Formats: sequence, structure tokens, C-alpha cells
Amino acid sequence: MTLATLQWFDRRSMTLATLQWFDRRSMTLATLQWFDRRSMTLATLQWFDRRSMTLATEGRSMPDDPSFSTQSIHGQSVDDPENRPASLPIYQSAGWVFRDLDEVDAIYERRAPGAIYGTDGLPNILALEAVVAKLEATDAALATSGGMAAFLATFLATLSHGDRVVASRDLYGNTTRLLDDLKRFGISTSFVDATDLETVRRDLADGAKLVVVETISNPRMRVAHIPKLAALAHERGALLVVDNTFAGPYHCQPSILGADVIIESVTKFFGGHHDLVVGAVAAREEILGPIRTIAVRSSMVPGAFDAWLAARSIQTLEPRMERSARNASELASWLAGHDSIRAAHYPGLADHPDRDASAATLRRGHGAMLAFEIDGGREAVNRMLGELSMVRLVLSLGGTATTLSHPATSSHRALSKTQREALGIHDGFLRLSVGIEALDDIKSDLARGLSVLA
Repeated sequence: MTLATLQWFDRRSMTLATLQWFDRRSMTLATLQWFDRRSMTLATLQWFDRRSMTLATEGRSMPDDPSFSTQSIHGQSVDDPENRPASLPIYQSAGWVFRDLDEVDAIYERRAPGAIYGTDGLPNILALEAVVAKLEATDAALATSGGMAAFLATFLATLSHGDRVVASRDLYGNTTRLLDDLKRFGISTSFVDATDLETVRRDLADGAKLVVVETISNPRMRVAHIPKLAALAHERGALLVVDNTFAGPYHCQPSILGADVIIESVTKFFGGHHDLVVGAVAAREEILGPIRTIAVRSSMVPGAFDAWLAARSIQTLEPRMERSARNASELASWLAGHDSIRAAHYPGLADHPDRDASAATLRRGHGAMLAFEIDGGREAVNRMLGELSMVRLVLSLGGTATTLSHPATSSHRALSKTQREALGIHDGFLRLSVGIEALDDIKSDLARGLSVLA
């Protein structure tokens, strides 16, 4: 490796010249620059060669006396570092520069890597999509602006007027409402007990384009038998769409079990800190392509910062999921035996109705979500909440801290009382997202809250 500089100054002609060159393996950099005071000119000749890549600059410099506005806009340029950063930078840019029209064509046609706009090709989004696809064991993944955006893009890309959907009756409230919204476009949905495979089979006899289920249902913690549901759907030419949010790829990889489309609310366990809103769709490329087109065309994609936060948080997904699932298993058993608890719902409990489905669908435990019921309705819930100091009421889930949610007034608020009662959701039904705190501290706080119900 050599670096050399040759510089000389001729006082008579008031001329300063610099010749510099640098060689490192097959890389060369040379700069020749001179300044003539008499004509007040600055000229630069520069060339760079690194494996078939060339950069040449000749006589290109800022104007002799650029204006303040020009300097403020163009004076902040800096060379890209030769070495890479240890963590992915945040590419907070909606616009991207192209050398020429040929490069525009190459990037649009995916013949060359590059970004087109803040919604198409942003490195932070691509990085997030790459890791989600690997964890979900699919060809590709799409990052969206939220979990419901992931569902909407999927529905818009796969359904048309006259199509029919068979969906679990145990879905997140907004998923149910979104399917109801599709009625205006001539798309019908039949809601069934997805844990009753014979009922699903009979309903599919009338035809369907999609079958929509949740791995672990929100909030009743019913478990879908993904392999058998996939077989039933495929027999009738339907795609199986699985909302995997409660389990996540740590506990279930639906694609390996036969599912065609996997939806994730990355906001929850992927993100893990209640500081971002992102969704994701994972699927085979031939299925995902049209979904991606809809999402990008409609700007249903996350911004750089949320995508960066999500990719960063995924680095700790395994230890967070492992600890929270272990805590949840212990808490579920403890709550099931508590005098103030009417019923506890957790796939890992011995009396859970979906033990066979859990064995076929879940791995590495049964997740970090559970639910329990108390007597006394809304008033009892408020009294219990008033005694808690660590476990807080948060209308989300999947964070490092243990939180409670009240489905009747939050996730399933949009459903009628009759619909909620049919699902077993009443004012004394609570959902618990178990965090990674010390188990004894969680128990102690919940015990204090439950003590006022005795």
C-alpha cells in the first residue's frame, strides 16, 4: 500500500499544483489539482478504479463564489466510507439520485439494486423484509405500515367481486370488521369455528378463495391445527392465510406446516418495545408479488425509522420470546388455581381444548399470551387495576413489560355485545401479555390486584 503526494509552488506565476496517488491492492486513486491565482481558476483531475468501477472528475468544482443558498444545499456532500458501519444506518430519504436514464431502467426492472422512492427499495425496509422471510421460512416478505395494512393488501391482491372467504370466528376484532367491509365490493365471508375441522370442511364445499385463521386466537387462545386446515383449504383450491402474531415464528412457522400467506403484526413481539407500528406479509414469491404491488402503489409501507427499529429489535426476539413464554406458562398454572379466577385460558394448560392442535402447530412452548376471567364485570376489573403497580392496562401486546388488556372495550369493541358473548368475551374477560420481568414480581403484583376481589 502506497500513498504519495507531490506538491510545488511557483511564486513568479503564483501557481500551486498538487499531484497525489494511492494504491491498495487493485484499487488506485489519483488526484491532480492546480490553482492559478492570476486567472483565479481551480481545476481538478481525479480518477478511481476498483474492480471494473470507475469514477472520473475533471474540472468539476463549485463556482468560484457560490451563493449562500447554493452552499447550504450542495455543501454538505460527503464521500461514502470505504468500510461498512457496524449497524444498518437509517436511510431517511424519500428521493434517490440516478446517474442517468439507463440506471433508472435497470433499478425499475430489478436488474440492478437500488431505491426508487421512499416506498420502493428503501434499504431499511429491504433489511426488515429479508430477516422476516428467513424467520418465517418463506421465499420473500413484505413490510407494511401495520398489521391491518398487511391484511388489506393481501385481500385486495387476492380477492375479486363474487369471491368468498371462510374465516375463523375467533379473529382480532378489526380483522373481522375488515372482512365485513369487503361486502360492499361483493366479497362474502363465512365465519366458522376453525377448531371444528368438520365444520370447516362442510363450509368449504360451497367454495372459497381464502381461509383465514389465527395461529393462537385473540383473545380466547384457541389454537388452529395448521397442517389439517392447509390440507382442507388446498383440497378446494383455496389459500390458507394465517395471522401468526400471537405465536410468531419462534413458536410457529406456518409456511412449513402448509400455510400459503403469513401475516404478522411486527408491532407486537417482533418489535417488543411498544415503539413502532409495522406489519408484514410472508409468502411464496408468486403469491407475494401482487400483494407487494398493491402495498407499494398504495404507500402501505413503513417509514425508514420504524423499519430500522423493527430490524434492530428482531435481534433479541429469541431470548425475549423464550423468557416471556416460560413466564406465561408458570403464570397460567398459578392463575388457573387462584380462588378469584373463574377460568384461565392458555394453550399449555392440561385442560386446554386444543391440546392436539397445539402439538401439531406450536413448538418451543405455547407463547406469551394468556387470558383469564373474573366475576364482577367492569367494576371488578377497575378495582383490580387500581391495585396494580407494575402490570399496566395497555391496548397492545408483545412488549418486554407485562400488560393487561380488556377485549370488550378495546380489541373487540367494534363487535356487538351479542357477537362478543357468542365468543365468550364479557366484561370480566382479561387478556395478559406476559413480559420478561422476574416471575415472582409479576405474580406479586397480580396477587395484589386479585386480592380485592376475594
